[in-house]
This record gives sequence, C-alpha cells and structure tokens, in this order.
Amino acid sequence: MEFVITTATLDDVDELLKLYFEIYGPDYPVRYGTDRATMIETLQSESYIWVVARDLERSKIAGSVVFELDRADKVGKVSAAVVRSLYRGQKLATRMIGPKVEEILKSGLVDSMYTTVRTVSVAPQLIFTHADFLPLGIFPNAHKLTEFETFTLFAKFKPGVLEKRPAVRTHGKLAPIYAVLNNELVERNLPVASVTFDPPPPFEIETKTDVQFECVNAPKFVEQLFNKTFENKYDRFYPFHAPNTLFVSTNGEHSIWCHLSKKDSYCAIVNFGRPIYEQRGILKPLLRRIREQGISYIEVLIGAQHIKSIEVLIQSQFLPSAIYPAMLTDETGIPRDFVVMSRTIEPLNFRGMRVASSFKPYMDQYVELWKQMHLDTLEVFNDYE
Repeated sequence: MEFVITTATLDDVDELLKLYFEIYGPDYPVRYGTDRATMIETLQSESYIWVVARDLERSKIAGSVVFELDRADKVGKVSAAVVRSLYRGQKLATRMIGPKVEEILKSGLVDSMYTTVRTVSVAPQLIFTHADFLPLGIFPNAHKLTEFETFTLFAKFKPGVLEKRPAVRTHGKLAPIYAVLNNELVERNLPVASVTFDPPPPFEIETKTDVQFECVNAPKFVEQLFNKTFENKYDRFYPFHAPNTLFVSTNGEHSIWCHLSKKDSYCAIVNFGRPIYEQRGILKPLLRRIREQGISYIEVLIGAQHIKSIEVLIQSQFLPSAIYPAMLTDETGIPRDFVVMSRTIEPLNFRGMRVASSFKPYMDQYVELWKQMHLDTLEVFNDYE
C-alpha cells in the first residue's frame, strides 16, 4: 500500500465524519470529530493543524490526527488520532504524529506538546513512547465513553525548556509523584530541577453550610464574561479548556468557572475567582452542585507552588494524578510546574486497563495516596470489648 501524509481540507469533511463514527460511534466527546460545523471551523482555524494519511491506491483516508496549538501560552496538544482497522499495522499513527510534532516544536510555535491517551489498549501509548514523549501521569475514570476510562498523560518539550526550570517548593503530598517524574527525567538524560517539600499548612476545612450555588450554563456568555474578568494569562491558563459553565453562590461572594462535558461526565475547574485556600469552606457545597450536573470526574490544574490551595484540595479528597513540568512560562520568564489534582466520584477500578510500564509508578503512587485517604483513616473497633 502507498500512503501520503497531507493536511486535511474541507473536501474531506464527509469522509472524516464517517471515519470518527466508524471508530467511536456516537460516544466520541470531541466535537470537531462528530459535529460538521465544528469540524469545518477547526479545519479553517490557524489554531489547528489537521493531518490525514491517504491511501493513494483506493483514494481513501486511512487515518487522521489533529494538532491543537495554544500560541499565546505556547502549549500544543495531539488529539483525535485514529486509524481505520483495515490499515492497522502500517505504523500510520507514528508516521502522522512523530515528524509533525518535531516540526512544530522546532518552529518555536509552542514550548511543549502533550496528549492524553486511552488505556483500553497499550498500542496508542507505545506510539508516543517511541516518539520520545515523557509520561507524566494518569487521569482515573476521567471520561465516560462506553464506560468510565482512565487516560494517561504524555508531553514532549522543545530543547532548552526543561533546563530553565527553577527550584520548586511544594506540598509534601507531591513528593511521590515528583519522585516518579524525576526518575523518568533521569532515565531520559533530561534535566532535573531541585524540589523541596513542605508539610501541610496547619488548618482544617470548616464547611459553610449556608452557602448554595446556582448554575449558569450559557457557554458563549460564560466564556466572554471570563475573558473580561481575567486579563492575566496565568489566571486564564487551562489549555484547550474554555469555561462554559459558571457556578455562582447565592450570596454573590463566590464565582467558580468550569468546563463541563456532560457527554463524558467530565469537569475541569478553570478558575476559582480567588485563591482556593481563601474559600476553603465552599468546596463541599460546590462539589455537590457540580455532581448534580451529572459529573463523575473533577480536576483542577494548579501551580505546584500553591501549597495552601493544594492542601485545601487534598482535604476535599483531590489527589495528585499527573505533574507537568515547565508547562507555562509566567510573565517574569520563569517556567512553572503544574499539577493535576483529580477527584473521581466513581469507584476506583483499574481492571481491564492496558498501560505501558512507565505509567505503573504513577498508578502506584495514586493508589497509595487513595488508600491513605480512604482506608487508613478508618477506625476499627472490637465488638467484644
């Protein structure tokens, strides 16, 4: 078979829609893979590069992958990679992804490219492993496709980016996940930053039982209001997650900006309006309101240096599941590490997963923290005493 890797055009829309439906059916949560108008908009946007592998003999699209580019924050994402079953074994995904990622990083458009990969099969993970992507963590029960699935996180960096990381001071509960990251960096001969771990701040959450939240589900309005409210890029930072839902407390004191995807029961809290530790009493009623929207997985992307806010999230049963070094260069030119704090409402279940060996340590540290949070705190009494 003879293939050519090219950029997709508007003439490919019908065939691409059929391709994604063939692979995922109606459950695929990425709109530009299932919605015609969104796909056309994506193909015309400078924020995306859509690549396809064409079978020249059959004049047919054999595979597809999309590269999303956040030029302002200099972060890219590899997404929506699919290959028709007829063409499996031809290494088409590797041929579409590897060279294009190298090209994008060398161009300087972004400082890093990341991807999230399903765990129903190990093959997609190996594509990124062979392309020298760095494993960074897991997202337990993050998306509901046919059923709830755990995803893995990979990233690849432009040369020189990791070298600029300063020393990091962070929460002690992040020590295990940083140990896994540093081992991966050492194995790949990549630079390792110094990390200092502080004990938890001495406070406990007292829930404000009188706080209630209303849900404003108006995507365009919420996004426009968000952009007017927050001008600093650090406050807006959450790559490829524009807020589409606003939770407002009935007393008007708290506004929480979220990206909700009800189709796959996913929520990313994009911005809390104020530092999380200043609002620690509202987490319980807020999470209850989010769950009422049919959400089973909630995540927060937070700078590793925000020790007090990380402690509030931990006390609210969020756990560090992934770490992304040098994810954003702030206004002073310092590349900042970010940690993904996640909370899954569904029972933790890793049965049936297929993961590359490099992700096992990330799973182990997450499970250990989960056990400490949910099991080691149980008080067991002897009924005969």
